Amino acid sequence: MTNGQFNLINSNSNNRDANSSSNNEITVAKLAVLGGLLATIGDGISTLAAVLALEELQQTQNNSNNNNDRISELEKQIKYLTKEINQQKNMRR
Repeated sequence: MTNGQFNLINSNSNNRDANSSSNNEITVAKLAVLGGLLATIGDGISTLAAVLALEELQQTQNNSNNNNDRISELEKQIKYLTKEINQQKNMRR
């Protein structure tokens, strides 16, 4: 094998190594983009879950406030009815 032939073979080997390295870099870059996309989608899902949890807490608090108002109203009615019953008892004596 002559020196020129050896350089040609060596040159082809270097080109293949460069192409392989370039292909690896492209693959790594594509995987990085895919990973970033998946992370972004995951962040979006997490944000949506947080919003839904917040809405649920607000709804629960509103229901609790409505129940407290209803309980207060019922307590007033019980006091009124108790007062009326006691007045009726006093009138019969």
